[in-house]
Amino acid sequence: MVLSRGKTVGDAGSFGWLRTLDPILLVTSLSLTAFGVLAVYLASSDGGENYALNQILGFTVGLAGAVPLALMDYRRLRGYLPLLYGLTIVMLLVVEITPYSAGGAQRWIDIGPVQFQPSEFAKVLMVVVLAGYFCDKRLGDNRVFLKSLCIIALPALLVFAQPDLGTALVFGAVFFVMAFVGGAKLYQLGFLAASGVVLFALAVKFEIIEDYQVARLTSFLDPAAAGVTDEGYQVLQSKMAIGSGGLTGKGLDAAVTLANLGFLPEDHTDFIFSNLAEKIGFVGGVLLLGLFFILIWRMLRVATIARDRFGILIAVGVATIFLFHVFVNVGMTMGIMPVTGIPLPFVSYGRSSLVVSVICLGLLQSIVVRSKTEGYKGADV
Repeated sequence: MVLSRGKTVGDAGSFGWLRTLDPILLVTSLSLTAFGVLAVYLASSDGGENYALNQILGFTVGLAGAVPLALMDYRRLRGYLPLLYGLTIVMLLVVEITPYSAGGAQRWIDIGPVQFQPSEFAKVLMVVVLAGYFCDKRLGDNRVFLKSLCIIALPALLVFAQPDLGTALVFGAVFFVMAFVGGAKLYQLGFLAASGVVLFALAVKFEIIEDYQVARLTSFLDPAAAGVTDEGYQVLQSKMAIGSGGLTGKGLDAAVTLANLGFLPEDHTDFIFSNLAEKIGFVGGVLLLGLFFILIWRMLRVATIARDRFGILIAVGVATIFLFHVFVNVGMTMGIMPVTGIPLPFVSYGRSSLVVSVICLGLLQSIVVRSKTEGYKGADV
């Protein structure tokens, strides 16, 4: 397989391409995956072994997609942008007609024994689509900026309609950061932010956003006052679990924890950080957050070594997804961010989320491989 002009994967032996990967990014992601498998295995709900096996399955499937991506020249994706965008829209539309739902939300596609969440795949697909679009356009042009808004608005609205407000917010964060890096003017971004606030206020006023969604977004401001609601109760129990873990935690095999007693809701998904913090304490929590810091740092480093704008924007977009997820999820468990249902990458239980996380890393490794095997700058840097 050709990597660059005259260079192939086999130049340094059958597995020579492994030497061109980012080893820190690889080891960190494997460490977080192991952390996640252990975390869901220790989940208080019945079926910890099944959770762990499903996580391993999700990692395996993700790896099957990540390896070909790492070997492939990521720039080839620019030739398939309309197809990738069309695939994103079709998947999200299919969700609206599928009979499979859970928790009152219509977010999954059910194909025989397989269920997957299209919105998870849509996030990385839209990063690639936006990166390709921003490469060829001058975002300082208001017409171009508005057109790019339309590109992201359709999938974001489809996700919001599922309803999945948390993932819709991820789309907004990704667009904002990628547009900034892509050359958008500050007044354009300021207008976008102000418009978002106004639209949210109007959506609340005219009840486009459901009452429970508003409660989830505002309960963290005063969880004690909101304690009688599900959202306020979740935040209060989460903070109690984190606090009860102390410095070193109660131990991985602790029998008496808020999660084990059934007081901590969604202890293997949304609030898995609270579950872990009670068992591994402040020290373990810092270790986990340290791994995420290293992961995101290496993602941003990929942007600094990428050979073209396409690679830079992809790396920035992927880093934004992970940073947003970590910041909001952990902040949610601590009561400083809204309860949005956004999973903690690699750690929260969920095969679709894990598959996409691993695929994202394969895409970034493709950028790293090209940066190390090519000694020239791309034409559109």
